[in-house]
Amino acid sequence: MAADDPSVGARLDAAQGLLRRVLDDLRGIGTALYPPVLVSGGLGPALNALAEHRDLRLRLDLPGNELAPVTRSRVGLLVADHLHTLCAGSVVRVRVRGRRLVRVRITDKQPGLPRPRHHRAVLRCG
Repeated sequence: MAADDPSVGARLDAAQGLLRRVLDDLRGIGTALYPPVLVSGGLGPALNALAEHRDLRLRLDLPGNELAPVTRSRVGLLVADHLHTLCAGSVVRVRVRGRRLVRVRITDKQPGLPRPRHHRAVLRCG
């Protein structure tokens, strides 16, 4: 939109700038919520979608039996938080085992780092 009055034009420019910043903030929030929202479709598809979105190569080793919803959410948030710390092009391996005491092992190899990093977590679920 254009305005003949310079003060109206300045207010429009300021409003558009504010709108751009709000949209950028909402996109950032959407990225943070991306995996938990998708967990309803399954933990594997949610984490694979996040990895693809962040340009990561992900290899998942999930239990054969379906995890309880609370367990799925906790594991999903844990792994998603870790994936958000990695740079594009990283190779990540995630292994999840257990039902009540869930063991999560994450190994990542980031470009430019000499060795893979190993991370472990145990979650009490149930």
